Amino acid sequence: MKKVFVLCLSAALTLGGTSSASAHAGFDTRGVTPVKGKSSVLLLRIGHGCTAPDGVTKVATHAVSAVIPAALLAAPASAAMQIPGWDAKVVASAEKDTAGSPVSNTITWTAKSPTFDINPVGFAEFGIRGAWATAGTHFVDTIQVCRLATTTKVAGKVKIVTDPKTKAKLKTWVAPSTKTTYQELKISWSEHVSSASTYNSDKTVETGPAPSVTIASA
Repeated sequence: MKKVFVLCLSAALTLGGTSSASAHAGFDTRGVTPVKGKSSVLLLRIGHGCTAPDGVTKVATHAVSAVIPAALLAAPASAAMQIPGWDAKVVASAEKDTAGSPVSNTITWTAKSPTFDINPVGFAEFGIRGAWATAGTHFVDTIQVCRLATTTKVAGKVKIVTDPKTKAKLKTWVAPSTKTTYQELKISWSEHVSSASTYNSDKTVETGPAPSVTIASA
């Protein structure tokens, strides 16, 4: 599978209980201020799909990953919103703190099939629920994976097979079929300093600031 990395132009920062105004990715708290030690829901909003290397074709979202710092939520094993048609998986980081606990956990939502991919011109929300660990502003690095499908026709053909009993060579007809391959695209928000987006030399990689959320003191 050929992979092309396309990183996002920008991401909104969410402070207190306000909602993200970004059309790309950000958090919506539905007007509820997240407070240290209290349980609430953060909605990670993905505003659109990816753009293919041709600069025109819009590509549906197939998976979304969010790196949750332990300082925001220490143990998010059951924190991921369950979405029909999608699987949610939580993986602890290999890096540990001095107490031996993971410094972060990554929640990944993946569509079970292309049928459930998110329309590239629509948005979706991925809920994260928990009792927030530490007051202050926390960055949540987010990766959005899109898959550009290419379908090719495979012509029918005569195939020679061996009869398992007689060992005789037989001719059999293989019907025409279609084959689908995928080109993987990624949009990522990972910069923790707000600045203008930057590109690599051939304009295939773009970076921008990560979404963040501010947790109020108890």
